[in-house]
Amino acid sequence: MQAVGNTFIKLSSITLLALSVNLVGCQTFKNLTGGKDVDAVVTAEKSEQAYYNDAIAQIDKGRYTQAIEDLTNLRTFYPTGQYAEQSLLDMMYAQYASGKYETAAASAEQFIRLYPSNPQVSYAYYVRGVANMQGSSEGLKLFKLNQAERDTAYYRIAFANFQELLNKYPNSPYAPDAAQRMTFIYNQFAESEMSAANWYIEREAYVAAVNRAKWVFQYYPLSESVPDAIAVLAYSHEKLGLTDLANEYKTLLQINYPNMLSADGRVKLNTKRERSLVNKLTFGQLSRFDKDTSVSTANYSGATKTQVIRNATQLRLPSDNAANTAAPSSTSPLRLTDDNRRVRLGAVENDSIDMTDSN
Repeated sequence: MQAVGNTFIKLSSITLLALSVNLVGCQTFKNLTGGKDVDAVVTAEKSEQAYYNDAIAQIDKGRYTQAIEDLTNLRTFYPTGQYAEQSLLDMMYAQYASGKYETAAASAEQFIRLYPSNPQVSYAYYVRGVANMQGSSEGLKLFKLNQAERDTAYYRIAFANFQELLNKYPNSPYAPDAAQRMTFIYNQFAESEMSAANWYIEREAYVAAVNRAKWVFQYYPLSESVPDAIAVLAYSHEKLGLTDLANEYKTLLQINYPNMLSADGRVKLNTKRERSLVNKLTFGQLSRFDKDTSVSTANYSGATKTQVIRNATQLRLPSDNAANTAAPSSTSPLRLTDDNRRVRLGAVENDSIDMTDSN
């Protein structure tokens, strides 16, 4: 019986040891067996100042991945240090510069949430918009493809980001550039509608083309596509045999945009032209935040920064569900105001023609 008892005691001890190992995990087991403890708590290898200086040096050399690593370590080991806030500003720039646009936007969002009273918070609002404007991490190549033909989800988000920046910080050094980007996005949405209108014209679907052009008047009355919309309306109504309406729109062209009519009164359609892309993206390029410098200025074509911001705050994008709404119909004539930009919606339509675009 004693032997059995001793055996039981020995087995019980082994069982308890095994249970203890399971409870405390691998780290304790390695300590018990004399193995290297690879799960020990990691400590900072450098001081906060050293991490920051090294990160900035890497950014200056274009080594953004290493810079991001240093800045991440800085914020991990010194979350309340003197460089905690500045390091996040630098991190979002490094992420953007390395093409990680979604991550940069997320870092900007984090900065806005954590440090809303920081004097440089408007930079975070700006970076968030610029990063979202670029799109996903795969990147929308702004200078290679027509943005009007791309998915517009990121553009819509960016527009809202810039709009929030202008509303909250109209005096920010980044406000003028944000305003110009808003204007660009707004014009791209309008151009997308005109691209569709021209597609319909090429297929002689003139009723659908009319609806697309009228859509521009309803939702993008301040866009650069307004002259094209009038031209499409004049041309399409003429093709539909609505001569009186076609002549009304030609009169508008003659008064406001005479270069869009030939000498014999024919409408000139710009169906395949290359857009000028305020259209060359003349707004500033994103740079790393520095308290002693500001964002590079854009070419504002003679308008003051105040005017650019004021004009941008008037812009609105239609909601997503607006696409399911038919183009407006009206019995009142279309007219242009004195600035030749604002257009009152609708033109005299023939009630016998269905102007609803099923597409």
